[in-house]
Amino acid sequence: MKRIRLEVLTSAQTLLIGYLLFIILGASLLTLPVSVSGNERLSFIDSLFTAASSISGSGLIVVDTGSYFSLFGQLVILFLIQTGNIGYMMIFALAVLVFGGKLSLVNKMLIKNSISISNLDIRIFVFKVFKYTLIIEGISALLLFLHFIGEFHLSEAIYQSVFHSISSFCTAGFSLFPDNLSAYSDNHYIVFVVILTSYLGSCGFFVLHDLSGYVKSFTKKKRLYKLSTHTKIAVSVSLIIIVSGTVFIWLAESILNPNHVDNTFLTAFFQSASASTTVGYNTINIGDMNNSSQLILIIEMFIGASPSGTGGGIKTTVFTIMVLALFSFIRDRKNVNTLHRSVHPTTIAKAFSISFLALMLVIFSVLVLSLTESADFLSILFEVVSAFGGVGLSAGITQELSSPGKFLLSIVMLVARTGPLLVGYSLIGKTKAINYQYPEANILIV
Repeated sequence: MKRIRLEVLTSAQTLLIGYLLFIILGASLLTLPVSVSGNERLSFIDSLFTAASSISGSGLIVVDTGSYFSLFGQLVILFLIQTGNIGYMMIFALAVLVFGGKLSLVNKMLIKNSISISNLDIRIFVFKVFKYTLIIEGISALLLFLHFIGEFHLSEAIYQSVFHSISSFCTAGFSLFPDNLSAYSDNHYIVFVVILTSYLGSCGFFVLHDLSGYVKSFTKKKRLYKLSTHTKIAVSVSLIIIVSGTVFIWLAESILNPNHVDNTFLTAFFQSASASTTVGYNTINIGDMNNSSQLILIIEMFIGASPSGTGGGIKTTVFTIMVLALFSFIRDRKNVNTLHRSVHPTTIAKAFSISFLALMLVIFSVLVLSLTESADFLSILFEVVSAFGGVGLSAGITQELSSPGKFLLSIVMLVARTGPLLVGYSLIGKTKAINYQYPEANILIV
């Protein structure tokens, strides 16, 4: 009798299956009667959608989180947010290291696939991830508590602060308020705390590590720490996108919708930063914004945050590399250079591959939803890009989606969590190295 040989999964496939299992587990828990505050149980497709939204940090919701779910259900969502956006492999690695164990080569590969760590030692990086997470979420919760204590009882103020600090840092956008953060549209304090927290989560743990070294060297008056090229690009490009998006949205809304009560510079800044960091909170009804403003938000959501962080999208560095490659080609430059450094051709190929796969996923999803849903094209495009970017902003069609539409967006949100390139690796499986090269082909492209 012949033995059945099981194919060993690749690290990409293992990581993808792991996230899928967490989504199914979360969906199963959310369907339980104890997860809802009323007598009506959540359907499995709605539970699956909510779990996928939590794991991916999208924040798209089909029911109001604060009123529909019980405390148990909300804690399940909070657990999925923290686990999915920090990375379940990072949590596993921390547990192994804390109890004196050693990470295997397979586990190290999984961690490298789950979050970009550059050339840092994995053991050091794992501890730093949780150090930064606890510090930032803790300070954010304290700052929010100082405001919420004036609105709620002590226990409620603590819970609201902790929930929204975790949701902000993980760029999840889940809120316990029925109107999201619309009640705080003119509150500079809440806007600043939420956006700063989400920005720190979106810029990436490697950037936090780099900035931490810079601040330490500056305060201790030692030799000034040199920031990496990655940090310079991630920080500068993300700030440029947020500021330019803010100005454009403010001008567009002021000119095309001058009588709207929420046409303030603070609102424009919040929505631009919310889309760019992919936190997905809103202080106004996105559906009331004009088409040009929604298009700017779509672009910001598609680009998204920076690598090794909690945000989604194709990433700011990928966008930057493509722009640099384009200008280098137009100027007939042999290499792609930036900040006195050259970009490796493999990195350029990965950047274009990620963008192409992401664009194909968005186009396919929009095409399918255009057949299954009755919403207008821009609203469908907005919803799909929001799901892919792990943002959670919506033009108001989420709750009206059909079951096939919810299932498709759940898949899109899973891809958003793992990344389109990693999903591509998992679908291809194991590959064999090719050591030969064919003669160059002469193919006309212009």
